[in-house]
Amino acid sequence: MSRPRAFDEESVLDNAMNIFWSKGFEATSIQDLVDKTGLNRASMYASFGDKKALFLRVLDHYSQKISAERFADLRNIEDGRRAIEKTFRDTAQTGSAEGRHKGCLMVNTGMEMAPHDPETAVIAHQAFRRAEEIFAAALKRAVQQGTISKDKNVRALARFLAGSFQGLQLMSRRGADQETLQDYTDTILAALD
Repeated sequence: MSRPRAFDEESVLDNAMNIFWSKGFEATSIQDLVDKTGLNRASMYASFGDKKALFLRVLDHYSQKISAERFADLRNIEDGRRAIEKTFRDTAQTGSAEGRHKGCLMVNTGMEMAPHDPETAVIAHQAFRRAEEIFAAALKRAVQQGTISKDKNVRALARFLAGSFQGLQLMSRRGADQETLQDYTDTILAALD
């Protein structure tokens, strides 16, 4: 009979997520993961496999936890235009907050690994498509509500917003100040007019 796990898996995934999010996959060492998760190497390998397997679990965890939070307003606010505006403005605001210059783990991963790792390229592509679909749903609501012109190409605008959202995350990662993020956001949102 196997022994029950002596650790909280969600806590381990949160801690691993934070180190990967801050340092990236390549710069994160096994020792970093041991130090941040509190697991010893044997427990980590037995529970999660190698570093790449743990990273893939972290990406799934991030998608379910952080991405779901980031896009919650797009799903939950009935006014489609207001949902889009709030999503961008909140992201610009939190992106420049002290200590928050991490950007988006999915975007960071796409930049770091997708060019040479097909498995993470697929995950990054799927994350972009999910964002595009979420923006498209909010845009369709806004068109139906009359707050965005029915002449807008919803698919193209959804792709633009998803790509711009990634750009906002990258600007945050590089440490853009609040004024820069706000200018960028205002210019993006002007596309809704």
